Amino acid sequence: MHQVQAPENHMRNRRIGRRPAAKAFPHGEMQIWSIEPHQRQSDTCDATASSSVSRPRSISSVPSDATEELGTPRKIDSPDSDDSMLLGPERLLAYPTELQTTQDAMRTVLDVDQFTAIHMPFMWGSSFVPESQKTVYAILQLSAPILTEGYLAFIGLMTSYQRSLVMRRDAPDMKKAAKGLQRLRSVKITQIYDAACALFLGQTMYVFNVLTAHDSSTAHSIIRSALMSTKSWFSTLLQYPIMDTIIMTPLLVDTVECLARREVPIVRLPVTERIIIDRYAGLCTSLLPILYDLCVCSHDLKRDVTDLGSDSYPEHSQRLAEIEEQIMHWKPRTSPQMFEEFAQHEILAMVTQANVYRLAALLVIHRLRYPLGVEDGAGRDLASSIFAEMSFFTKSETQKTTALPIVFPLTVSMFEIQGPGEILLERLSSFTVQSTSALRLQEFVKRVRASRETDFGGLWFELVETQLHAAMPP
Repeated sequence: MHQVQAPENHMRNRRIGRRPAAKAFPHGEMQIWSIEPHQRQSDTCDATASSSVSRPRSISSVPSDATEELGTPRKIDSPDSDDSMLLGPERLLAYPTELQTTQDAMRTVLDVDQFTAIHMPFMWGSSFVPESQKTVYAILQLSAPILTEGYLAFIGLMTSYQRSLVMRRDAPDMKKAAKGLQRLRSVKITQIYDAACALFLGQTMYVFNVLTAHDSSTAHSIIRSALMSTKSWFSTLLQYPIMDTIIMTPLLVDTVECLARREVPIVRLPVTERIIIDRYAGLCTSLLPILYDLCVCSHDLKRDVTDLGSDSYPEHSQRLAEIEEQIMHWKPRTSPQMFEEFAQHEILAMVTQANVYRLAALLVIHRLRYPLGVEDGAGRDLASSIFAEMSFFTKSETQKTTALPIVFPLTVSMFEIQGPGEILLERLSSFTVQSTSALRLQEFVKRVRASRETDFGGLWFELVETQLHAAMPP
């Protein structure tokens, strides 16, 4: 098993870096903010700098002339601001129905405490807040008519998933969410920030559907729609590290859903020399292209089973073996700066995710080869390894981490063994969004186990088509 060792003597609770520098987009007057990677004074190697992780510090660190060019709205702490809008994070979360306009959304994004309270369930920790805050602000500033309703629906919904002492759980704003979906379906991509807006709106609407719909299996189509409309822009988006925060999550969501449903993801992550460490995909970004290939192979195998005249099964089987070899030898890409940029608990969480996703991919391959009830010993071994990784994490840094997107590895492991997964679900209850998604998948887990006991004799993937009525999030 491959693990990334995180030396404790290099950990810092806060990341350090230089002030941000503006980079102009190739279209129009838009500017987006990225950080040159942190370098020690003795480090003058440009090659190292180009491959390291880029992180901004905060919106307040953007030069004033540059924020004026972006059209920053009036600061909420200015003397002439409306006192009624000076909501602390607790009060904001208690009264989501007061958020109705684009300016309300802007004020939420500009306040670091409020923004953090809303978005932290989708980040490993506070180290990722400044970049995400800056990115969402820029997208909202440039695409407010498209984004506002869907984003406000998302903000209102997330008030039900906070560790807040003051809470009023209003019903989800279905009207705003419906308008957000309508905007997503009709958006025209003519500029790079249009693509960024569609990707961000797509993932917020996906979350809304997953957490509100009785049958959330349709949520996948929302992500796929966003990716389909922006597919041709990915190579350009990857040129701007600050866009990683909205690119990687929909890619991970689509890939995971396709692994379960034996479909082909919309986008295969283009090759990049940069080391990408994401707020939600963590260290798994370099694994995504391999998982894409696994989805393609799985889809081809499924198609050949239904095509009685096909003679290409041996070729696909060989391809599956090649992908398995790649996954077995895969290691996350890291940089020396990672141990200065992120806190210890964030790194441990990302390492855990990388390890369990690697093992889960191997378990998927095993179950593509063998139906339930066949070669169960190997399946249990892989599942036990996944549970062991998760258990180690839950006994160490769980309380400091704010997100743990390992629902898919946990679920496929629970197909194999009963007991450890249920214990882990209790331990992971503090990760409210992820644990909610995992709990909604438990009915399907029971159906898979029951099928094994009744000598179903097929692949569990076959049950997905008729019996999985919930999203399969990361």
